[in-house]
Amino acid sequence: MPTPAPSDDVLVSAVLSPYLLTHLHHVLQRAEFGAQRDGRATMARNYAQLRRLLCNEAQSLPGSARLDQHDQAA
Repeated sequence: MPTPAPSDDVLVSAVLSPYLLTHLHHVLQRAEFGAQRDGRATMARNYAQLRRLLCNEAQSLPGSARLDQHDQAA
């Protein structure tokens, strides 16, 4: 079986429960805020980007569409 070409795209291929998605969102949010507080802007942007990706993926799962409401309020 050929190895797929490397890509910058991140795909979430596992089925995650809404609880786990919410937990991951909060972990990434705390990491982002901690990086901002410590002056690590690049790392904070990376955490924010990953968190947004997670929110976008969560939109397709029933019961987890509210993950991004906090982001929109900020």
